[in-house]
Parts: sequence; structure tokens; C-alpha cells
Amino acid sequence: MILETFEGFWSPLVWTAVAVAVTLLALALRSRGRRDHKKGTEQTAPFLSGEAAPDGVHVGGQHLYWGFVEALRPYIERLRAAHTGFVVDYVTWLVVALAGIMLLVLLV
Repeated sequence: MILETFEGFWSPLVWTAVAVAVTLLALALRSRGRRDHKKGTEQTAPFLSGEAAPDGVHVGGQHLYWGFVEALRPYIERLRAAHTGFVVDYVTWLVVALAGIMLLVLLV
């Protein structure tokens, strides 16, 4: 069964075969992993920016990505100002964005 369109053809059997081939390739690559990995040993200890993390220390994303946050602070502050916490506002933004995308698609 082949569905012909203006842009080419679509065959479900071909796409199924490609999906199976990609899955088999991924499993083959995964099976070549290291077999000497041991859970619960030093190999599974947290590793933070080239240093071993001290025991009992939690490093949050705000500290780990401090440089990115500081560089993007004006943008982040505008996003926080737009964040109201009301679901109705988010749905309104979603509808407005979808309407804009639809308008763009129809005009192009």
C-alpha cells in the first residue's frame, strides 16, 4: 500500500522497517557498553565539574548554572513578570500563539 502525495510517497511497511532497523541499531550500540560497571561503588558517586562532590552536599541548578542565569537575567525577569500562576492566562497565551501560527501558515 502506497499513499502518493504531492511531496512523494508514504509507505507504512517501509516506515515500520526503518523503525525496526533503528531500534536494532540502538540496541546493538547499547550492548557494546562497558560490562565492568558496578552499581553502589565509587563509579556511581556524584561528579561535579571535575571535582568529586562532598558527601551530603546538594548543589542546585541555580548554583550550577549561575553564569547562564546571570547572563540572561533581563529576559528571565520579563518572564517572571508575565508569570501569574492562573491557568486561564496560560490558556489565553496558548490560544493567541496558535492563532498567530495558523495565520502565519495560511498567509504563507
